[in-house]
Amino acid sequence: MWQKRWLPAVLWPVGIAAVAWGFVLLLRGGGEITPLAVLGRSVGGSFIVCGLIAWQRRPETRTGALMTLTGFLFLVPALLAEVDWQMGFTLGELLANVWVIPFAALVLSFPSGRLTARADRLIVWGFVFGAGVLQVVWVALPPGGAEDVLDTAQRAINGTLGMALAFVGIQRWLRAPPPLRRLLLPTLAGGVAALILALQVYNELLAGEFIRSSQEVTVVVLVTVPLAFLFGILRAQLARAGMADLVVALQQAPEAADLQALLAKSLGDPSLELVFWLPGFETYVDAAGMPVVLPGEGAGRAMTPIDHAGEHVAALVHDAALSNEPALLDVVCAAANFALERTRLQAELESRVEELAGSRQRLVEAGDAARRQIERDLHDGAQQRLVSLAIALRMTEDRIHDDPDTAASLVAAARKEVTESLAELRELARGIHPHVLEHGLEVALQSLAGRSPTPVRLDIGLDERLPGAVELAAYFVVSEGLANVGKYAQASCAKIRVTRSDAGVLVEVADDGVGGADGAHGSGLRGLADRVEALGGSLGVASPAGAGTVLTARLPCAVRPAAR
Repeated sequence: MWQKRWLPAVLWPVGIAAVAWGFVLLLRGGGEITPLAVLGRSVGGSFIVCGLIAWQRRPETRTGALMTLTGFLFLVPALLAEVDWQMGFTLGELLANVWVIPFAALVLSFPSGRLTARADRLIVWGFVFGAGVLQVVWVALPPGGAEDVLDTAQRAINGTLGMALAFVGIQRWLRAPPPLRRLLLPTLAGGVAALILALQVYNELLAGEFIRSSQEVTVVVLVTVPLAFLFGILRAQLARAGMADLVVALQQAPEAADLQALLAKSLGDPSLELVFWLPGFETYVDAAGMPVVLPGEGAGRAMTPIDHAGEHVAALVHDAALSNEPALLDVVCAAANFALERTRLQAELESRVEELAGSRQRLVEAGDAARRQIERDLHDGAQQRLVSLAIALRMTEDRIHDDPDTAASLVAAARKEVTESLAELRELARGIHPHVLEHGLEVALQSLAGRSPTPVRLDIGLDERLPGAVELAAYFVVSEGLANVGKYAQASCAKIRVTRSDAGVLVEVADDGVGGADGAHGSGLRGLADRVEALGGSLGVASPAGAGTVLTARLPCAVRPAAR
């Protein structure tokens, strides 16, 4: 019922009409219109107007509804008392002091609008008895001595309850930490108002009359109390309006310490800590990297997580009082998330720039090393065989007429040298650019699997040819993976899986070997990573000891639109 948004809209014209009618009756009364009388008629209107504004702005709390109810219950008895109608007069007497019940609940339940402490509920129920039940009994009693005795007892009970309300409200504010004190200023104002009212009641009981000056103070306080509660309700919204300054400041605070100081200033909590989530360790750490123990229940501290895309990024450890301002916390966390994401992206960009520079250097070095290797392979292999072939041919030419049998054996040896030279040149060319790729990646991978000493199972999910650079990178990933399986894995079988999705091409080489491979070392894998990253992809190695190895390459490759 408290969250019905249509109810405040309905009560607006009713409240305005009630306040206006109260002033009309005041002007038509014929007596002297004093500032005190005008302020007295304004108390109910102040509670109604401020309450309806707060109700519409923060319908999730009961504070606005309690303020509105207090205003109507304060105003209606005064209006009924001036109506020339016996039943209305009696009803006004019954409701004369009922307004203190929602007022007490308002003071004790701020800012949530809910009574949580047992003492708070006892005070409110005490007012229900003193201002409600006893008032009904008092109105029902016939004039006489019992009526006066009950009236005195009722005033004493209400005055005592007022003192208790004032004590709890003021003490709650005094004991609160600085962030909560700002939030509980309405509670302090309500406690002061309850104290003045209680002193008025006690003075009337003891001296038989009200204190004139305190009456004026009471009316002024009661008029301003709703404004304090309204400001307290709207404080988070006012704070959110100033978040633009925080965002501007966050753009100039890349360091974690600066960011923490800015967030602490924005929330008014010098004790605030910004801690960071470590996914691999499932824990929070501070800016120095030390683990942080999160506050437990009743510690006076609270933790508000900062998430990005459904994953933990960081958290704010702050005074528990700030939990009563979730909207403000949400805005500050969003601003902090923006700053952290910007810092992360900047660090990632710098890391990528450094990685790119290192990758370019490694590619140059790898190119030089590959050319030297080709030179050695040609010198030690095909070049030596060609020299031997030239010598054999010269000897054949010298003996072809004088010793045909020896010449024939030399020709056979030369033919063998040519065959082996061709094989070495093909193998060398395959290492530079595999000719088999001209028939497609699947055929090329079948060729690699056929030459592997370890049995290989293929799972190729490609509907069409990939770009040449992607096919070449995938081929070398599988080639290097199978080479490592044969050298180190001690595996009984291997599996090659190639799939394509909107995100690109996934290439996996898995085995059931001994595992324990280190993807951070080894020139082969480092060269593969450079080749993959040059295309904007990523290379990863998962190799727990005793559980095999999975070499994974993710290569970006846009999906071509279907032909119409």
